[in-house]
Amino acid sequence: MNATLRCAVAALMLSQTMAGAARAEMTPGMLSVGREGEAHMLFDLEALDALPQVSFETATVWTDEIQSFSGVPVAVLLGEAGLSEAIGQEGGVLQLAALNDYKVEIPLDEITPELPIVATRIDGETVSVRDKGPYWLVYPYDLDARYRREEIYHRSIWQLAQMTVLE
Repeated sequence: MNATLRCAVAALMLSQTMAGAARAEMTPGMLSVGREGEAHMLFDLEALDALPQVSFETATVWTDEIQSFSGVPVAVLLGEAGLSEAIGQEGGVLQLAALNDYKVEIPLDEITPELPIVATRIDGETVSVRDKGPYWLVYPYDLDARYRREEIYHRSIWQLAQMTVLE
């Protein structure tokens, strides 16, 4: 086998291995949090429940009525994953991926100590994958007009499975 062909085969095998690792982190009920190119921490519902919680009531453009959302602030999750220094970083972004590989980005300098949150419950109940769960990034849309912009709605990703700091 010539050197060019060996390199191509090695590159293909590496890309498949990396794709398999990324898929392994996209498991329903698990939230993967980390920095691009580094190992991620995995959080299940029990681990998320053990962290500081925030609750608020708000209407959404996807639901018919005001609901109570509760969960963990994104800033707390980044801190638990050893990424506190990333919060507020100008020019950096937090990429969020859903179970179906839908992705959005949030500028790190727009994450506050309490908002947005990764909601683990709506009206006190856990949420199935079928109903936008198990984790949904939400803002208190009714609290302030700045949370009722298309850009914020776009970031409100449900079936959240992965959060990756990109620099």
